[in-house]
Amino acid sequence: MARHKKLETVEDEDPKLDISSLIDVCFLLLIYFIVATSLIQERKLDMSMPGQSVSENASQIEPALIRIIKDGTIYWGKDNSLMIDNDMNNHNLATLVQQLEAKKQEASAVGTKPVVQLWVEGDVPHQRVIDVMNALTEAGITTVALPDLKDD
Repeated sequence: MARHKKLETVEDEDPKLDISSLIDVCFLLLIYFIVATSLIQERKLDMSMPGQSVSENASQIEPALIRIIKDGTIYWGKDNSLMIDNDMNNHNLATLVQQLEAKKQEASAVGTKPVVQLWVEGDVPHQRVIDVMNALTEAGITTVALPDLKDD
């Protein structure tokens, strides 16, 4: 009797994709973006929209006027008589904060809130407006008007 050995056929396994390394990369990217976005913290600006009623005391004190022109220069007053700052890289506007605090004290003496009108020309970089808003927050001024500035 002859011994016959049956050959076992090796079954080809289906190719499998090992996704553990892909999951690791996804988690690393997720951690990177979480850390990168939490590095910059903006100050909180509490703003309330104006209501329908107008305060009687609002007319007792003239509003402070701040104008930001296209090149980022900040002026104080109706006739732009006082230039506050013209350096776009200066985010700490100490002179403006001093002017605003003086305006706040003036309004407190009369018993009203200080009102600031912020005039911004169309091509001013947004960071410059944020710098001024941060100065308003630092001075404790919450009543800000943004009038429409039309080209003359």
